[in-house]
Amino acid sequence: MIKICISFAFCIFVLMRKVLFLLLVLGSSFSKSWAHEFYFAYAELAYNEMNQKFEGTLIFTTHDLERALEPKGTLIGKLEKSDETSTLRKQLESYINQHFYIRYGCALDSNAYDVMCYTQFTLEGISPALNGTIECYISAPAKLIYLPTHLGLAYSTFLEIHFGALFETFSGQQNKLTLIYRNQKETLNFIPGKETQTLFLKP
Repeated sequence: MIKICISFAFCIFVLMRKVLFLLLVLGSSFSKSWAHEFYFAYAELAYNEMNQKFEGTLIFTTHDLERALEPKGTLIGKLEKSDETSTLRKQLESYINQHFYIRYGCALDSNAYDVMCYTQFTLEGISPALNGTIECYISAPAKLIYLPTHLGLAYSTFLEIHFGALFETFSGQQNKLTLIYRNQKETLNFIPGKETQTLFLKP
């Protein structure tokens, strides 16, 4: 009887160890799926001269973006389920314009060539991917981003680009932008403390 009890207790002990190990593995996998060491966001933007618009895509890790929109984590899993009329989409559009914008030389009317304007992006749509990222399609009107050099207005020949998305949430965040203007293609890197970059335009 004692041997049976000892054997039974030993079996329970072994079983509990296996269950505990399994829980640890699952917990580790779960935490790794939500936490990661490196944080990146990517943007590709082009200037459409025919439509006089900046058009492009922003790519984020979905749960990182949701965490930035709501630090308490209440939006985790909700962004990809949102529709075009939801307040969450408006919140996302507002967040993008706060943390991703371009300052450029523009003309408010036919006689004003000394004005600097800021982009105001419209969120055209989103596309969640199976790899855990989300693509945000954006566009912004920009009537004039380059003035002829003979006007002597040097400040109108560059773009001042700010890409600080997610920096306020993740200290290790790094962002990258590829911008296309006419035949010019440039890639810029953004890190905390260097959220704004200047890109000089070629004629």
